[in-house]
Amino acid sequence: MIKTPTSQNSHGYAGSPSAGLINSLGKAIVTLTPVFLFLVAIMFYLKTYDSAQIKITITQIGGTALLTFFLIKILEENSWKFFADNNILTLPVAMFMASAVISYFRSPFPWASGNELIRRIVYFALAMIIMKDFSDRRSVDKLIKWVLAAAFVSAAYGIVQFLDGKFFPPNPEPGLDPFIWRQAFSYRIFSTFGNPNFFGDFLAVTSPLTLALYIKTRKPYLLVLWLMITFNVIVTYSKGAWLGYAAGFAAFCLLGLTYFAHFNKERIKKNILLVLSVVLLITGFMTYKATIARTDSIKFRVYTWLSCWEMINTNPALGTGIGSFYVTYPSYRRPQIFYIEGKHNTESDHPENEYLEILYDEGIAGFGIFLWLLGVFIIGGFKGMRIFSGADDRSKNPDARAYYMWGLLSALAGMLAHNAVCVSLRFVSSGVMLWFIIGSIGALIIHNPMPDNPPPPLLKGNPIALNMRRAIQLLLIVPAIWAINVFYGFFTADIYHNIAISFSKQGRWPEALTFYNKVTRNNFGFIMTHYFMGNVYNDRFNINRDFHPEWGDVETDEPWSGIMSGIKGRVDPERSISKYGDVWTLAPNYVQSYHQAGLVHLKLGDYYRQTGDMTRARKEWDRAIYKFERYHAIDPVFAQNYYRMAWVYIQRGEIDKAEETYWRHIYAAKDIFIPGSDEKEWVAKKTGRPAITVPDWCVSHRGTHHSMYPEDWSWRRASEFSETYMNLGNLKYLSRDFRKAEEYYALAASIWPQNLQALKNLASMYSQQGRPSEAVRMWRKVRDVSPNDPDAVRAVGGQ
Repeated sequence: MIKTPTSQNSHGYAGSPSAGLINSLGKAIVTLTPVFLFLVAIMFYLKTYDSAQIKITITQIGGTALLTFFLIKILEENSWKFFADNNILTLPVAMFMASAVISYFRSPFPWASGNELIRRIVYFALAMIIMKDFSDRRSVDKLIKWVLAAAFVSAAYGIVQFLDGKFFPPNPEPGLDPFIWRQAFSYRIFSTFGNPNFFGDFLAVTSPLTLALYIKTRKPYLLVLWLMITFNVIVTYSKGAWLGYAAGFAAFCLLGLTYFAHFNKERIKKNILLVLSVVLLITGFMTYKATIARTDSIKFRVYTWLSCWEMINTNPALGTGIGSFYVTYPSYRRPQIFYIEGKHNTESDHPENEYLEILYDEGIAGFGIFLWLLGVFIIGGFKGMRIFSGADDRSKNPDARAYYMWGLLSALAGMLAHNAVCVSLRFVSSGVMLWFIIGSIGALIIHNPMPDNPPPPLLKGNPIALNMRRAIQLLLIVPAIWAINVFYGFFTADIYHNIAISFSKQGRWPEALTFYNKVTRNNFGFIMTHYFMGNVYNDRFNINRDFHPEWGDVETDEPWSGIMSGIKGRVDPERSISKYGDVWTLAPNYVQSYHQAGLVHLKLGDYYRQTGDMTRARKEWDRAIYKFERYHAIDPVFAQNYYRMAWVYIQRGEIDKAEETYWRHIYAAKDIFIPGSDEKEWVAKKTGRPAITVPDWCVSHRGTHHSMYPEDWSWRRASEFSETYMNLGNLKYLSRDFRKAEEYYALAASIWPQNLQALKNLASMYSQQGRPSEAVRMWRKVRDVSPNDPDAVRAVGGQ
């Protein structure tokens, strides 16, 4: 077992400034660290865009302050040797930190990687602080009690949310929950965490800790807290939370049977195993029922994991860069995800599996270090349990530390299980809890024997002169103050972003843009703000050139659009493309940014067509097609992307290309999922001529997105594919190929019987062809779908 030196030599430092500074910093660290964990767990602020932004800010600012105090204290007491003496535990933590630093400098996305690096620094500091400075039972007890206090607050609020969802009407009606986010997840509770899965992860950690302390103290309030936690886990309706809770409970039971003598009595052992079996069976049944009821949750994870595995294989050894998953994932996202979500403007920030994300971020090297770290602390924890519990000498009563270690190891098991199907560790509310566990396990191992109260400062000769120490400490404080100011700026940026969205919804564009610009000044890496600004300019589309520095205009702006080019300033199309450019600097394939950029150029083409400048119109339309194709490469399902490309081709008189474009959309209905299929070849077979609209560089739709098992995804977008067949019918009708037009209209109506326009087109065509009975039959179908449709009423009346 690792030990630290217990002998002390003040060398005449007693009562010196060093002793006072060390004492003050030590008290501050031991007092503020538990409060830090408590606040990260319970705080939320609903005036920011992200209700959990306050948690991030507390982590950043609080972590910076704690790290600064810690470094100053180490420098003052000259205790660097602690880390060398205990390198079995401190080295893997330091190496995991070093992996993050190396990964950051290798990353092509410094903003995305920088955010994750900041968190890793805080987590590293938290673990080291707890291992070193929580060296007595009193401080460890305080640390754990503050975590359990956070569990009580969040569990109590979770019960309020449950009652609110069960017995009170939804928003905007008032309810038991006083906050505006009430019932945000319908009947699922999320407490102070803003998400049922993150809340579930926290509960999976605190459940075994609470149970261990209850068994140690037999205090009823701890049993009540554990029952509250258990109830909250259930009503999160999170399968991952159930899995984490069950894994933590199983670890708790097995560790108790292994290391505590009084659980080895035959009757008690049988009862424990019976309870464990019941818990696992209930959890399994609940998970099965929830899975059957909501299979998309499983499918979403499976297809995201497949994409992540493909991403891992691009840089398997060292990874792509810490925190870079969400930036690169759009290029690998499978079409099935769009069918599952039913949306196209959403982000997947993480792959729903912490282990896959570490493999992608930091490669086999970083993942190996992570496994080493876990292995060291788990094995060390088991050894500590054996010593603390007296498992080798059953005549001794278990040490209090045995119960702490019991709860911590079980909590770690629950958290690691949960994060095999979730990404909670990537969010600070769960991330700090993992490193609290790591640090606490390390503290219990290192400080053995552990005194009841904190020992006096370890003061020994310091080779660094006092004035030099003060200079170095000042050098630590200045960047810490700068960093805190930056992090506070991030927080205010989130508030400004929320205000800007409010103005956007009201159509108050100048005010919205002013606040969006405040966001970018405080946090340039806020990708969504750049994207929203681009969309505002895109929607407003003011083509009067003027100069607005508050909207980002500068003297050197180039009037590339050609509109009113002799005047200073910019027009909205130029501003919009500029903001999308900022988006691509941060995230090259961010949601629908390429489609939106294509829409800007499409509108510019329309503007120049209206002014009679067809040369510039064609130039802008070419740019639009290129941007739409860039978007098609990452999202082959979005119908409007095809419709707008086809519209451009029709405006240019290129009807064959428009037809190809519609067939390309039909390809995304089913054939894209057939292994070995090729979009270009498939379209050529459908049209009977070589396909020329599919770019050679678009290689992402060649049968690589096949489903895990045969499944028809197209029914989820039946209305869109129906519209596309109708558009094909319109093209054929205009070219007087009435047989094909009838075929496509009929297909459109069969795929989506509510497609009134397809039914009306058929009815009109039958009338023109002298087929009145068939025309009447179609009009009756129109009337069946829409009884008050004026065209149907005129055609068939009450027949």
